[in-house]
Amino acid sequence: MLLVVAVGIGVGVLLILLIARYGPPVEQFARMSSAPQITPAEFEDLITDLVRALGLGVVFISRGTGSVIDATLRDAKPLAGGRLLLHASPVLDHGKIEASEVLGFADSVRSDTGTIKGVFIALAGFTDEARSAARGSPAPLDLLDGPALLEIVRDVLPDRVALLRGYRGFVPA
Repeated sequence: MLLVVAVGIGVGVLLILLIARYGPPVEQFARMSSAPQITPAEFEDLITDLVRALGLGVVFISRGTGSVIDATLRDAKPLAGGRLLLHASPVLDHGKIEASEVLGFADSVRSDTGTIKGVFIALAGFTDEARSAARGSPAPLDLLDGPALLEIVRDVLPDRVALLRGYRGFVPA
């Protein structure tokens, strides 16, 4: 009996070692850097300043659980403007955003009458499946990871770039 238990434990440990050695790589993008994470207040300030610098009006904005920002924006340009939904997450600890979250946001965009586009910002980035889901979604979506967000900031708020480069998630590791 003791031998059976010992063999079972040995096989289990061997399986764990094999999975760790030959299993798929687990991306740890957010944990590779020792740089600090942007604070929720700084992230919200960045998003609101960026939205205003892009000429968009804020209809509604809220910071929810996990410092996630949800906003309804208005682009006042004639013919090209309209209502936009924005979902921005500074969270890095949970890894890249999965397709299910992107599809859930796409459903929100599609079901919100008058919305012309959704913008999903995630400093942690998006999985390949999430990017494919966004391309196949009936609702127009823009997905922006940290480096893509930094590029937009470089264009419209260049004084913020140096500060943002010091935070995790804005520059690829």
